[in-house]
Amino acid sequence: MLTTGTYIPHPHKGATLHPLWRFLISAIYVVGAQWTAEVFGAAVFPSHPLLADLLYRLAGCALLIGGFTFMLHVFDETDQSPIAAMGLPRRSGWVREILLGIVIGASMVSLAVMAIVSFGRVTLAVHLNAAALFTGAVVFFLLLVGAMFEELMFRGYPFQRLLDGVGPVAAILAISAVFAGMHLFNPHTGGFWSLGFLNTILAGVLFSVAYIRSRALWLPFGIHFGWNFALGMVYGLPVSGLHRFSVIVSGSAEGSVLLTGGAYGVEASLTGAVVVVLGVLIVLVATRNCQQVRPE
Repeated sequence: MLTTGTYIPHPHKGATLHPLWRFLISAIYVVGAQWTAEVFGAAVFPSHPLLADLLYRLAGCALLIGGFTFMLHVFDETDQSPIAAMGLPRRSGWVREILLGIVIGASMVSLAVMAIVSFGRVTLAVHLNAAALFTGAVVFFLLLVGAMFEELMFRGYPFQRLLDGVGPVAAILAISAVFAGMHLFNPHTGGFWSLGFLNTILAGVLFSVAYIRSRALWLPFGIHFGWNFALGMVYGLPVSGLHRFSVIVSGSAEGSVLLTGGAYGVEASLTGAVVVVLGVLIVLVATRNCQQVRPE
């Protein structure tokens, strides 16, 4: 259960630009920051894709936090902590929110795997050696930082300004469609008319609802990380079509494509759609006693 007295970002009394202009500026900045961070990671580790990916996401987080801090001071003139205002308040219970999110995300994956085992087959193989453990440590931090990077990007300052400008329904649909669109570059995605694209939109809705209900990024960050960690590292299955995270445990799922999602993984299956919808319901129940308190 989340703590009551949930923080809501300051109403930005000194803001001079319309929220949609602030959203547009921040969205352009996000694109530039993502490109810069990706180029930087590849330049530093040209022969080590995992390390390059980790550095890319670390640099991306730093650029987003720095840029959003600047925007909150200049465009919003907030008198609150910019870190808190962008969705990372150090309030009572914030660690519990992360842990709750991890449990929700991992439980969703476990339910999906149980369904596949019930109607198909899942095979797991464990690789315990020094190389696998080292790579596993890199992957763990990559998933951790990657989840925060995507939450800052898609549920951070730009999403919050979009909420101010068009309201929750339109903002959630728009940002979730962009979130899903970004994943179209992954292998085996199936394109716009695929369950993978639809399920990623649903996942974006889940994370957005978690942010709106808790008014912080801790809960969606935990769900995001818990899902990716359980899917990729615990069960060794593809994460959005990527197999690079299955280093200590490698898994394979057998059954119909509707059940397993095929090469893209659970996220392209009917099984995935069901557990994500269940995840939304769980978040709504877990946050039912949250009181949204706006600081004066």
